[in-house]
Amino acid sequence: MYRIALPRWSLLVLWFAMVGVGGCDRSPEAKKNRYLQRGDNYFSQQQYKEAILEYRNVLRLDEANVHALQRLGFAYYQLGEIGPSFPFLLKIKELAPDNLETRLRLGMIYLGGGKADEAREEAAFVLERDSKNFEALLLFTGAANTPEEVDESIKRLEAMRTEFGERMKFHLALGTLYVRKRDLEKAERSFQEAVAKEPRSIEAHTVLGNFYLAERKTERAEREFRAAAEIAPVGSPAHVTLADFYLQLNKLEEAKQVLTEITSQAPDFLPAWRRTAQIAFAEKKYDESVRAINVIFQKNPGDLDGHLLRGQVHLAQRETAKAIEEEQKVLKSEPKSAPAHYQLALAQLQAGNIQQAKAELQEAATIAPTFVDARLLLAQLNLQTGAVQPAIEELEDLLEKQPKLASAYLLLGTAYLTNKEPVKAVETYRQFSQLAPKDPQGPYLMGVGLRAQGKTAEAKKALEGALTLAPGFVEPLTQLVAIAFAEKASDVALDRVKKQIALVPESAELYDLLGNVYLARSEGQLAEAAYLKAIDLNPQLFDAYLALGRLYGRTQRYDEALAKLDQALAVDPKNAGTYMLIGIIHEQRGAIPQAQAAYEKALQLNPRLGPAANNLAYLYSEHGGDKEKALALAQTAKEVVPDDPHVSDTLGWILYKRGVYERALSLFTESATKLADNAEVQYHLGMTYYKLGNQQAAKAALAQAIKSNASFSAAEEAKRTLAELQ
Repeated sequence: MYRIALPRWSLLVLWFAMVGVGGCDRSPEAKKNRYLQRGDNYFSQQQYKEAILEYRNVLRLDEANVHALQRLGFAYYQLGEIGPSFPFLLKIKELAPDNLETRLRLGMIYLGGGKADEAREEAAFVLERDSKNFEALLLFTGAANTPEEVDESIKRLEAMRTEFGERMKFHLALGTLYVRKRDLEKAERSFQEAVAKEPRSIEAHTVLGNFYLAERKTERAEREFRAAAEIAPVGSPAHVTLADFYLQLNKLEEAKQVLTEITSQAPDFLPAWRRTAQIAFAEKKYDESVRAINVIFQKNPGDLDGHLLRGQVHLAQRETAKAIEEEQKVLKSEPKSAPAHYQLALAQLQAGNIQQAKAELQEAATIAPTFVDARLLLAQLNLQTGAVQPAIEELEDLLEKQPKLASAYLLLGTAYLTNKEPVKAVETYRQFSQLAPKDPQGPYLMGVGLRAQGKTAEAKKALEGALTLAPGFVEPLTQLVAIAFAEKASDVALDRVKKQIALVPESAELYDLLGNVYLARSEGQLAEAAYLKAIDLNPQLFDAYLALGRLYGRTQRYDEALAKLDQALAVDPKNAGTYMLIGIIHEQRGAIPQAQAAYEKALQLNPRLGPAANNLAYLYSEHGGDKEKALALAQTAKEVVPDDPHVSDTLGWILYKRGVYERALSLFTESATKLADNAEVQYHLGMTYYKLGNQQAAKAALAQAIKSNASFSAAEEAKRTLAELQ
């Protein structure tokens, strides 16, 4: 084959030319331009994730490239990732302060983050340079907070009516301002005008629907939410909003129907599956919830909301390790997720790791200072673990930011009482009552605080006020009975309880209190009748069983009591409560195997009989039974009667013997608060503090145990430990 032979010098020229071209193509400037071009192409096609990768490549070569910085900020913003977006937008503001689009996005982020002043400042900057910038005008008016700012914003909008009056968003902004001004008539007209301007605007119908919902005009609200849903595709937020509307009205079936339509017609729309899972979880239909969550994971295995939900399910089913694993998955992807830190705290608390729980709650509160649930639980745990001052500081700071948070006043009042500051406690409870005038806890706790100050007459008045609000609320009446006995007026106490029973004749708790009054008056037969009536009304009432057991033990009427109960079984052989009482009597007389058999029979008849589960758990734990079964029974009792201090004490003691001291401490603190004079509970609390190294708290609890009863079963060990500490 014929070929042309090039001179050697020609080959060298060609080689250099090729190198030159390749070198230019691989130069930093060429690479940067290619990255910019690809990034801009992706950005124009709204492929923001791909654009972000290209713009980041640009910044590796030119860290001050204004175009790449701005597009990065905008891309993250469009994806809803405000955190990553913010620093890029700030950098652009620094490098190009007159870039109005950047200033607008910054303002919107400020407004979304609750920084209205900063948002208004950015909007004002844009409007000074472009007085007809509609987005800036909306941002400026949306950031109006004070009455003066609202009035100024209304005037500013009205002045632009000729320019923008045909736009739907103009009327939405005006309506929002009138809502803030509490001129609801003009607000409604503005929102209706927005709908009239754009009848097929999902946003306009939704805003008008929310307005009607806030005004409790539910039929009109439903009409607007339905209109928005009819306009929108099935797989859209408008349909979920309609479902949420029904949920707010407790129309559960209607909400489920809407969600079923979405999941069947638009199965890839994950928010509907999330809401379905949440509803099933709220109904304690955990299998249904998991099925919906699994659909989410099939479509998006890394869905963080799905992992949060699955963690909640595991927590509810007491699958603690799995719950912790789910929350840690979320935090690995999103370390600043306050809900994940909160859920992890709940799981750590369930596992008995109180310090880890507190650390997670602190992290959640730091990330989201307005996360009320996290801050309240942190304060509660501080109180339970003896850290009263940190609890007070946490609650005072929270109330400074949210002065209408009623639940925080309740907890703060309790902290003041614990800190022996009853005057502050009463004032705090009074503030709670002003916020929640129909809640009987306010006057009841005020009565407790006034009694601690020695103001008996005022305390009685407050306690009676609580009973007026809630005739079946037994705690205020218990305080009144205690005052009457302190004044040596047992007849007054008896008459007062009988009067309340006449108002609430089906209250087991009131009959239990009546039994206590009779017992204090040494009227044993009447006390026994009252306790039996209480148990008949509520078989789960642990205190009544205990009182009967003490009564039979004190009088040593074991055989008589057992004979009476045998007669009862002849009439009703499947009455679990009767077997419960038989177990108590056998336990009183020291016949442990017979007591265990009776409790086991009670649980065969009623596996959820909390008092029987509690007592059997204690016997298994203390008398060589199945330790794992003891723990399971104690946990069952806690689930059935979660507020009973005796149940908390049993579960706490079983955990203590397993070395799970932090979880035990939480339970003993709860018990000791309600059973301050119970020597055994105080002893358990003191020994747990001792194991955890809190010597001062251990000494206080052990001293209280010995003071309450110097001869209780563990008194000698309590005295030895106290002597060692001192």
